[in-house]
Amino acid sequence: MSGLASADTVSRDLDPATCVAATRFIDSSHPAILATVDAIATGADDVTLAAELFSFVQNDIRYEFRAKMVPEQYVASYVLDHGQGFCVQKAVLLCALGRAAGIPTALVMSDLTDHTLPPRITQVMGGNTMFQHGLNAIFLNGRWLLADASLSPDVVRRKRYRPIVFDGTRDALHSSTRLDGTPHADYRNFHGLFADLPFEQMMNAFALSYPGIDPLALTKLGY
Repeated sequence: MSGLASADTVSRDLDPATCVAATRFIDSSHPAILATVDAIATGADDVTLAAELFSFVQNDIRYEFRAKMVPEQYVASYVLDHGQGFCVQKAVLLCALGRAAGIPTALVMSDLTDHTLPPRITQVMGGNTMFQHGLNAIFLNGRWLLADASLSPDVVRRKRYRPIVFDGTRDALHSSTRLDGTPHADYRNFHGLFADLPFEQMMNAFALSYPGIDPLALTKLGY
């Protein structure tokens, strides 16, 4: 495994024009997605609106530590309807909300090491690195900003993590330490920005990264 990856090394050359339309998974034209944006928007500028959409996905969509193997479960409107999801699902939803608001929004796939995972999870996964961790890139004021809205407040409080705050002016990523200074998370690899969910790539990476593991076991893990 490679060493730590800095956000500064992420290629951010994806054309924002490719990240405004609805796709197979990012169904930004779905009525429920549009209605949610209307309910959240305050009429402010894109920076403020992007921060509001981030907060909604982070705080109102509960995080669950269970990978999904069925494509339909990654569609943004499905995640919104169920009110919960793991990192990639939440990132797909934020993509759809951003695009519905007219803000170019992309998916970012990464590998994230979580030093706080309990043994019952690391024993199943064969380690403490979560491969194909999902987050977002949001295009504001002429540049892509990275934003990780995966963890909901209940998890942050219980695990004593440092809260992630996205204000639309800088990257918002997991801290390397918890509130007490003990190790939390490290981004190991960034696999790039994507205009739609690379579902097949993600499934193949799961198979390669978790060899010998029944895929159903990944759907039953609890955080």
